Amino acid sequence: MRITITSPNDVIALSDQYDDPIHVWAIKKDGVSGLYGTPSTRESPLERPQMDGAYWPSRLTQGSRTISLDCVIKGASSLDAALARDRINALTCQPLTLSVEDVNGRREIDCWLTADPEPLMRRHKDGFEFGLVLSCPDPYWHGAWLWQSPQSGRLQLANLGTAPTWLQFRAASHITTLYATWGDAEIEWEGDTNDLLLDTRDMIPSAGQITVDWAMPVQPGKTLLTIRSDCSTLDVGIRPAWR
Repeated sequence: MRITITSPNDVIALSDQYDDPIHVWAIKKDGVSGLYGTPSTRESPLERPQMDGAYWPSRLTQGSRTISLDCVIKGASSLDAALARDRINALTCQPLTLSVEDVNGRREIDCWLTADPEPLMRRHKDGFEFGLVLSCPDPYWHGAWLWQSPQSGRLQLANLGTAPTWLQFRAASHITTLYATWGDAEIEWEGDTNDLLLDTRDMIPSAGQITVDWAMPVQPGKTLLTIRSDCSTLDVGIRPAWR
């Protein structure tokens, strides 16, 4: 397994393998928690007065995810270790992306560092141990964006994950109208631009304005979209999500 933490200024790679005995950036054995499970549901049963059982909640939702990593870094010298310590501490107060590469491929999640890494220097000062506690407001793991073009105003998308996800519409040529429906969702955009990006998560277009906003996430499995637009190079993107 390989874990990569990307900040606006740095990329830090951690592995569970100790291939190089001199330069070690590794995760300790059994040093990972919150990575493979999923946050519990926030709702709890409400007792039915004077009756057996409890009421079902109106919906079932998850809270945020917390991931903990216990790691070790060893450099060729005390200077290497000190520079590595500065890089770890610099992750604080930065938006981060945590990527995991394993047998499932590459998946990533947005997060930030919520606690002091507390680097513990070793006796010879050429290495140290530390812990990363990462808070992920969106508990879902996401794959890479997959882009497709509609044919004759129709497009069948597949969410290969196990959780609902949001679509993006991207136009790279002149566009003045966009209308799309899928399931119970319906959106409409109008404007005049040669470059449009519309994320249905927030429905804030890069240009123009929204006239109909009933956007909904795409559920796991296949979804059929009906699209009307005067753009010749319109693409629809989907990013698979996993709980």
